[in-house]
Amino acid sequence: MSDENKTEGAELDQLRDEMRRMRDEARRFRDEAARMKAEIARERQELASQLATLDAQGGQWNDYLEIRGLHVEFDGFVAVKDIDLTVMHGDLRFLIGPNGAGKTTIIDAITGLVPATGSAMFGGEELIGRKPNDIVRLGVGRTFQTASVVEELSVLQNLQLAEGLHKKTSELFRRTEGASRNIQSIMEVCGLVGDADKTAGILPHGKKQWLEIGMLLVQDARLLLLDEPVAGMTPAERQATGELLTRISRNRTVVIVEHDMDFMRQFADSVTVLNQGRILAEGSVEDIQNNEEVVRIYLGGGEDR
Repeated sequence: MSDENKTEGAELDQLRDEMRRMRDEARRFRDEAARMKAEIARERQELASQLATLDAQGGQWNDYLEIRGLHVEFDGFVAVKDIDLTVMHGDLRFLIGPNGAGKTTIIDAITGLVPATGSAMFGGEELIGRKPNDIVRLGVGRTFQTASVVEELSVLQNLQLAEGLHKKTSELFRRTEGASRNIQSIMEVCGLVGDADKTAGILPHGKKQWLEIGMLLVQDARLLLLDEPVAGMTPAERQATGELLTRISRNRTVVIVEHDMDFMRQFADSVTVLNQGRILAEGSVEDIQNNEEVVRIYLGGGEDR
C-alpha cells in the first residue's frame, strides 16, 4: 500500500472515531436533557403542591414584604436611597447598621409616617402613599422603642381595646365576661395569662413590650415591624422576647430594627445591614459576620440607632 493510501486510511479511521465520539456526546446530551426535563417536572409538581397547601392556609404565600426603589428625603437630606428589599413570609429579619443608617426611617415609610417614593408591597397591596390607618387595616403593625400601651388599663383591657378597634366607640369599653378565645390564646403565646388583671403601668418593661406585641396580634397583624424591641430589657427578658418572636414569626413576616448584636446572632433568620441609607450587605448571620466590609464599618465598633 502506498504512503498516500496509508494516509487516507488513517484519516478515515480518525473520521470514524470522531463520528463515534460525536454520537456518544449526542447520546449523553439527550440523556442529560431528559434528566433535566424530569427534574423540572418534579420541581413544578412540588411547587404546585406547596402553593396549594399555602392557598389552603389562607393564601399566606402572598404575605411577604417587597420593597423596590424606596427613597426618603428630608429637606434635601437623603435618608433612604433607592432601597430594594424582600422579606419572605416566615422570615425573622433583622435590620442593623450604624446611627443614621436609615433603619427606622424604612419602617416609618412602610407604615405611612413619613412621605416616600418607590414601592412597598405586602399581601399584594401597595403601602406607599396610603394613610397609616389604612396600612394597619391591611395587616401591618409596628411597635416603637417605647411601648405605647394604655398604662391606666389592665392587660386584658388593653387587648380588648386593640381587638375592638373596628367596633363602635360606645362598645370599646363595654364590660365583657373575661377574655375572648382570641385574646386568651394570644395571652398564652405572649406569656401574659397571669397578668390579665394587672394594670399595664405596673408591668416590668419586658412585659409591656410583650403586651404591645400582643395588641398587634389580636388585630391580626401579618407583617410586624418592631423597633428595638429588647432595648432596656434584662437578659432573661431578652431571651424570652427572642423566643416569643421566633414563635410568632413562623406564620407571619417579622422585621426587627435592632442594635443588640448578641440578640441578633441568637435569633435572626436573616440580616440586612444598612449604611448611609443604602444596603451594605444581606444574608445569614454567618454571612454578615464574615463580611469584611460589614465588620470594618459596623461590627468592629460603634453603636446602632
